[in-house]
Amino acid sequence: MSVELQDVLLSLVIAILGIAARWIAKRVEMSDTKAEAIEAILLAVNSVRQTYVDDLKAAAADGTLTDYEKAEARRRAGAIALQLVGPKAAELIKSWGEEKLRAYIEAMVAKR
Repeated sequence: MSVELQDVLLSLVIAILGIAARWIAKRVEMSDTKAEAIEAILLAVNSVRQTYVDDLKAAAADGTLTDYEKAEARRRAGAIALQLVGPKAAELIKSWGEEKLRAYIEAMVAKR
């Protein structure tokens, strides 16, 4: 598959994920701020999977991540999510604390 086609497909997937996140947020009547935070986490999880997790899994003899690598992937996803949102959503994400953010990240990883 050509690089251009991969870029187009990746852009399409990201757009679809964004639309899906907004639809889910509206279905459960989330605030715009919470919807922004959830969408950012979803995009961050996808980004970390593509830029970190996939390479590690490919290099691992058993195709799995170590506990340290999993923790690092969660840390990266949280950091990326904070970069993607505005100030209100960033404050919301920070207010959740590590455990709630971890739960959101793990839920999105499990859906993949």
